[in-house]
Amino acid sequence: MTEQKFRPLTLGQLPVEALKQFGLELTAGHVAFTIPAQKHAFERHPDTYMSCLPFLSQTVTEPTHVGQSPNHTDGGFELVREVTESGLIVLVAVLIKPTKKGIYLVKSTYPIDYNKLENRVRRGHLISVQ
Repeated sequence: MTEQKFRPLTLGQLPVEALKQFGLELTAGHVAFTIPAQKHAFERHPDTYMSCLPFLSQTVTEPTHVGQSPNHTDGGFELVREVTESGLIVLVAVLIKPTKKGIYLVKSTYPIDYNKLENRVRRGHLISVQ
């Protein structure tokens, strides 16, 4: 197995208006995916990490769903995008508190299936924003 190469990624502006629909009042800022966070995501989800990578920026800037896991209400939020052309549903977990420079950091990313998406919507953990 070859060593996976990572580089810091800036994924775009936080979709503050979409998050406002869920009740999260956050200041504007860029979203970044650090090398350590990428390694974490790759190690936790080695079979699916690469399939999410091409869709991260679009998931951040144009999510189809936003919300929070009840287990992470004080630590983070989720941006989700249904990528119809690939059949993927990409989840990007973001820390709720920005850095001193106003940058929001991605904690992880992975695909979820349609049943998990619908379950989270039904429970009120995610809302549709499109």
